[in-house]
Amino acid sequence: MKRNLMLLVLVNLILFSLVGAGSLVLAQPPGDPDAANPGETITGLIAFDNVFVYVGPDFPYDIIGQLPVNASVVVTGRRGDFISRWDGNQWVRIQFGGRQGWVYGRLVRTSIPFNSIPPTGRPLPRDNNGRVPDGFDLSRDVCEQWVGGFGQSGDIAGGRLTVTYPTLRGANLYTVIAISPSGFQTPFFSTTGSATIELDRLPTQGGTYTWRVAPYWTNSTELFNRQQVCLLRTGGTFSVPSRETRRASSESQPVATPQPGQAAPAAPEQPVPTQEGGSFSGGS
Repeated sequence: MKRNLMLLVLVNLILFSLVGAGSLVLAQPPGDPDAANPGETITGLIAFDNVFVYVGPDFPYDIIGQLPVNASVVVTGRRGDFISRWDGNQWVRIQFGGRQGWVYGRLVRTSIPFNSIPPTGRPLPRDNNGRVPDGFDLSRDVCEQWVGGFGQSGDIAGGRLTVTYPTLRGANLYTVIAISPSGFQTPFFSTTGSATIELDRLPTQGGTYTWRVAPYWTNSTELFNRQQVCLLRTGGTFSVPSRETRRASSESQPVATPQPGQAAPAAPEQPVPTQEGGSFSGGS
């Protein structure tokens, strides 16, 4: 009986460790012992003959060439995670003819484990029929087309900060993430190349916040149906006063009292409501 109990405890510990490992493998974890060392070149060996090379990490992209079996390649990134089997979602980015190309991960053997290769790509979005929506240019990697400057204006201490970022052909929704010093993330949504970060929606913690943005595609008003097109990119940082500082500043402001014969001061402009629930509409 005691032996069976010990065996049961051991099995549970093994299962727990596997679950924990599975959660780490979905992104390149800090201190990954299998990751490439700084400056180390990740290499690959093509395992089959006549392997297609695509301009992006998905099958609908244009084909730009082929590679023979045993061809040696330099690996520069990946898309997807390998969990238990190859299912079409794992891709490897390689140097090909002076440019970047992509091959399906099952067809190349890499010098480090697949999940330890830095992630650099995203799958193309699909509509309800499983097709890539109109508007995306598949003659080159969609995310290489997302170029332009990032900016910000306004004063978050005054209530709002407007951020700007490049738009992407084919994308119809953008998610801006404001990240607090402790890592808490607050999303803001927009259908244009600018969005408004509102002070009242941020956590009480003061300090330096980072904002990041990613393009999405959706054909639904429900946010959980949105499909991320490219990886998040950092747009900038901004300083946020703590909630206590905001409250003290607000309480120290004198209340204007109208003098005889003067009109009462106008009511302050009300902030434009943002979408916090499970749906969105146009605008930021």
